[in-house]
Amino acid sequence: MQKGSLVGKGRTAEVYKWEQDKVLKLYFDWFPKDSIKSEAAIGYAIYEAGIPSPAVYDIVDEECRNGIIFQRITGKSMLKLIEIKPWKIVCFARQMARLHVKIHSVSIDKLPSPEEGFRYVIEDIANILGYRKKKILDYLESLPKGSSVCHGDFHPDNILVTENDTVAIDWSNAYSGNPLSDVARTYITIKTPFMPPGTSKIIVFLSKLLKWLLYSTYLKEYIRLGNVKPEDIEDWILPIAAARLREKIPGEEKWLLD
Repeated sequence: MQKGSLVGKGRTAEVYKWEQDKVLKLYFDWFPKDSIKSEAAIGYAIYEAGIPSPAVYDIVDEECRNGIIFQRITGKSMLKLIEIKPWKIVCFARQMARLHVKIHSVSIDKLPSPEEGFRYVIEDIANILGYRKKKILDYLESLPKGSSVCHGDFHPDNILVTENDTVAIDWSNAYSGNPLSDVARTYITIKTPFMPPGTSKIIVFLSKLLKWLLYSTYLKEYIRLGNVKPEDIEDWILPIAAARLREKIPGEEKWLLD
């Protein structure tokens, strides 16, 4: 088979059409093959567990690059829909919370544990954290463990809205752990102050308003459906914010450190 037209591009891969009902996630040549195999295995386990996600078919070599063939989901990303229909943001936020609760209701033995990952990332940015590093690692040890499926990067651009359902994509950061760590990550991802350089003041204002509506509605609905306490989510903000520092997203460092 030959790959079709480009349908998307991210930091680690490009996504192309493949046959009539599939897509090829084609990784850049610097991306480790072991990580690709791991993502394929995790994606397969997630789909087999009944979580709304794309089916995984095969790993292929295309133009001296490695890729994974996934089921093509017919729909639009929730982020694009929010941009097109911002007046429906409350509805989208509730859909998002319902999907996240559904994901967290499942447990899978085959997923990696987050503890080593969190610790490795925090150790890796010791030069930024300074004296805070040990305190954060000690605090992380005190937090309750869990065995829920956690997406690891759950936000509107990783959710496809179809005619009848919502589907989570990009499971490369998935792990088995406390679901509230996943909720904290989503909260921080949405609340980020990052805006592209040159953005006008009115767009910045509107963006802040939309973000507030999105994360506040999402949290309220998740707390209601998941029957959790807001303070239990708050407990995870510190280590998740520290780990996110490693991603070096423009405009975030001071905000995260605060």
